Amino acid sequence: MSFKVFTKGHYFYIIDNDTSREYNAFAKNVMVTRGTTSQDDFFIENVANWNERNPLDISEIQDENGVTYSLSDFITFYENNTGFSSAGSSASTTKQGFIDYNDTTGSINLVADTWTTIPNNGAGAFSNDSFKPDGVNEFMDVSNGSIDCTDLVLGDTIIIRNDFKVNPNTNNALLMFRYSLGGGGNEYTLETVKGRLDNGSGIDYRFNLGTDLIYMGDTNTRNNPIFLQVKLSTNGTLLNAGSVIQLIKASV
Repeated sequence: MSFKVFTKGHYFYIIDNDTSREYNAFAKNVMVTRGTTSQDDFFIENVANWNERNPLDISEIQDENGVTYSLSDFITFYENNTGFSSAGSSASTTKQGFIDYNDTTGSINLVADTWTTIPNNGAGAFSNDSFKPDGVNEFMDVSNGSIDCTDLVLGDTIIIRNDFKVNPNTNNALLMFRYSLGGGGNEYTLETVKGRLDNGSGIDYRFNLGTDLIYMGDTNTRNNPIFLQVKLSTNGTLLNAGSVIQLIKASV
């Protein structure tokens, strides 16, 4: 059996030459494993929708012109098109994982019309760093709850899903949320209105389904803490459940 490989846009394709059936996967989800420089130790696995053959040996792979790839030619092709990186005699893809920080600080007071930083000590039972991205030690400084992006590179992006409850002392209070970014004279904010809490006072309003995106466009954003803050138009309390932060690596 033989197969051709090529890319279309951001997709990595494999065509079965016998059946003309195409298989595709997002480029960074295609896994290449290699134990040595031997062709026998090089294969493709975990390709999305790949049911009939897994793994696929390098000796079965051809380019678009039907020429069988050598090991070095295929590595070059794969590096140039998928973000794959190699070092010496071993190689791996970059894992784009997440870290979930579960907070146990408890209820904190909100003073009317005052920006208040949301704490997160990461000490909760549901904290999860089992799937952290390669090269990332932490995404958060648990001493103050700020997001820490210093392990990232320019061009990287993070997606954040926060989970907290606000309990206002007065009905119809206005709740606002923002990220405070940068440092020194280059501080800036990303701000949104969460809305009016108009179902009554003294009850919890939970916010946990939205996600936010922040990209590392400069060193000011990457090298400084990112604080999560809320402002309520009346006195109240906030209870933080936590934040999960997902990495999207920059294209290479």
